[in-house]
Amino acid sequence: MVKGEQIPDVLALEVEEALSLCHLLGWRVQVQTTAPPRGNPRGPQRVVRFTVIAPGKGVLTVAREEAGKEV
Repeated sequence: MVKGEQIPDVLALEVEEALSLCHLLGWRVQVQTTAPPRGNPRGPQRVVRFTVIAPGKGVLTVAREEAGKEV
């Protein structure tokens, strides 16, 4: 990571909002999807992890939100 580089704070954001913020800050990101071993949540996709893979590049791991569930 380049010193002074701002890492986007995108945890828990919906994927489209997170992608927009990353683009605005000049980050190139890939989206990786994950899901629980059981069940089939149908809510909006939210960012659960942001991994820096190179300067200005990252991976957004997203999962569908399950309605009625809170962490």
